[in-house]
Amino acid sequence: MSDDFNPELDLMIERHLTASRGNVWKAWSKPELMEKWWAPAPWLTKVHRLDLFPGGAFDTEMSGPDGENFRSQGCFLDIHETHRIVFTDALAAGYRPNHQPFMTAEITMTDTPDSGTLYIAHVQHADIEARKKHEEMGFEAGWNSCISQLEEVAKAMGSEQ
Repeated sequence: MSDDFNPELDLMIERHLTASRGNVWKAWSKPELMEKWWAPAPWLTKVHRLDLFPGGAFDTEMSGPDGENFRSQGCFLDIHETHRIVFTDALAAGYRPNHQPFMTAEITMTDTPDSGTLYIAHVQHADIEARKKHEEMGFEAGWNSCISQLEEVAKAMGSEQ
C-alpha cells in the first residue's frame, strides 16, 4: 500500500524506532503487550481479540480518563510475520462488512543498520472528508504518541532472543 500514497485520502507516519523489529512485532502480536501502547496515555486499551491472520478479528476498546469509551472492531487483511500488518474497520472478523467503515491501515516494519526498525503507518480513507475527520481527531499526535509507547514497550523487552 505505501507505494500508493494519495495525499488527498491518506495519512502517513514514518518513524525510526530504536527497538528491534522482532520486539516491535511482539508488541504488536501479544494482546497483553498491545494493551500497554495502543491508546495514547492516559487512555487505556483492552484487547478483546487479536487474531493475526487474514480474516482474523482486531477488536479493541479504548477508555478515557473522563469515562469515554470507544470500541473498534476490524479485520486483518494481510499479515507477513515480523514485517507487515494490514487491517481495516470496513470489515469485522471473517470479512463480515461493518456498518460505518472509516479506514484501512498498513503497518510495515523494516530492519535498520543500527538494529532498529523503520516503522511506517499508512492509513487510507475512502474520501477527503474521512481523512480530514481523522486529522481533526488528532491522528498525528495520537498515532505518534502510540508509536512512542510501542517503542518503549519493545525496548523494555531487551535484546531479541
